[in-house]
Formats: sequence, C-alpha cells, structure tokens
Amino acid sequence: MTRFSVVTPTRNSLTKLKCCVGSVRGQTGVEVEHLVHDACSTDGTVGWLSGQNDLDSVSENDSGMYDAINRGWSRASGDIVSWLNSDEQYLPGTLRAVECAFDQHPNVDMLFGDVIVVRPTGAIVAARRDVRLTSFYVANSFLHAYSCTMFFRRRLLDEGKLELDSSLRFAADMDLILRLLKSGVRIQKMERYLATFAFDGSNLSCEPGMLVETEIIRNKHRAFKYSPLRSAASACRNVERLLSGAYRRTDVSFDYCVNEIPEYVLIEAKDVPFSYETRSNAQHKLI
Repeated sequence: MTRFSVVTPTRNSLTKLKCCVGSVRGQTGVEVEHLVHDACSTDGTVGWLSGQNDLDSVSENDSGMYDAINRGWSRASGDIVSWLNSDEQYLPGTLRAVECAFDQHPNVDMLFGDVIVVRPTGAIVAARRDVRLTSFYVANSFLHAYSCTMFFRRRLLDEGKLELDSSLRFAADMDLILRLLKSGVRIQKMERYLATFAFDGSNLSCEPGMLVETEIIRNKHRAFKYSPLRSAASACRNVERLLSGAYRRTDVSFDYCVNEIPEYVLIEAKDVPFSYETRSNAQHKLI
C-alpha cells in the first residue's frame, strides 16, 4: 500500500484542527501518517495532541507556516507527501483517488485537483475548477491552484526539490511550483474535487503583503515586465478555462467533516459559481 505523509502546520486553531484531522482519519483504503507541527499554541492544542496516539505531532517554535511544513516533511516517511492547513479538509475518497492516479501515471511527479471554497461552517462559496499549470501562466498572474489539492512523489523530496522558501510569508507555494516547473517536474491535473478551502476573509491571500510578495516571485522567475504582456498571459489562461468549462456554474454535493471522530454532514448547493470575492490591499477583488 502506498503510504501518504500529510503535514499540517497549526497555531491556536484547535477547533479547525480537529476537523482537519478528522478528514484525514476518514480516508479509507490507504495508509496515512499525519504529521502535525504546532507552533506552541496556547488554546489547548498541545494537550489535545498529546492524547492523539495516531498523530505524529510536535509543538515547537518555528519561523512561520512554510518553515513548519518543511520541518514536517523532514520527518515524513511516505511515498506521497502533501500538506493540509488546519482550516482545510480532504474530501472523502481523496487519498485513494490520488493513489490510483499516481499508479496509472508512473512518470508524473505531482498531482493537483479542484477545490470547493467554503465558509468555516461548511457553506459553499465557490467551486474552483482550474486548468494545467505552466510557468507562462503562473509567473505572469497567480498560482490559482490550491495547496490542499497538491500531492508530490517522495523522489522530489529526496532530490532536494521539495522545499518551501521559509523566508516568504504569503506565497511560497507559488515559488515552489515555478521552481518545480523550471526543473522539468511532470505535473498533472486531476478532474476531481479533492479538498475544501475555508475562506473567512482572514486568509493569507487577503493580506496586502500577498501582492508585494507575488511581485517579488514574478521578478525572480522572469515574468514579463510589460503589464500588457502579463494581461495577455492571463487572457490565454482565461480562454483555456472558458473552453474547459471551468467558469460554468455547477451543482455541488459533498460530505463535510465536523469533528475529529470523524462525523460528517452533507452539504449541497446548486448553481455554485467559479469566482468569489476576496479582500486584498483594501479592495474587493474577484478571483
């Protein structure tokens, strides 16, 4: 059986963490080690983790979320590694589907898929179905793929390619994907909802610093300097989205984990949109 290593960084997020852990516990047909890296929380997380014998957890100071993920990956023993933030969840059946996809495509190094954006209550905000990842698209706009849907073969870790730049605070995942693409890593898209991403307006993607940091990453990876050329790259991506049907409203139904046991509630919605509003740099923006 392929063994998954899932790393979860957390700090003072016990209620959300329990649901995240439950969503991993609820995965069937696969072997999983769940490594939780807690940044010395003061909300009861440390005590709760001490009683979870199936978790590999540590509580220690770190220099931020990406440093915590790197530390977790350094302890990972699985054939497939990933990270799942404490406010995110894997949908039932995700890890088994990822395992099958890797088995069917032995030359693929990384898989990613679609995501359902929800409120912390599980209420659906958007259904995000994106297209392939290319340096042309990512460097000249944004990553858009969600880290909670990304899975990597261990060989990337062993080759030293799978390390997040912990000097970055907001967009190290964008930098990582651009480095992987540049090194020739084979990335494939799964046409399946793999996870939920909780949106409450306080996410890192809503911070003004995100815009500053993504521009630094674009320059590092030699994005177009001339803004009309960047706009053209975004337009190409949007056309591909349109042709793939990503912008179509869709009906969504899924089981949402509500505790660590795990127990689930059925969430359903009709005509769910692709885009949603996020607050960035004191402005509302559709993404």
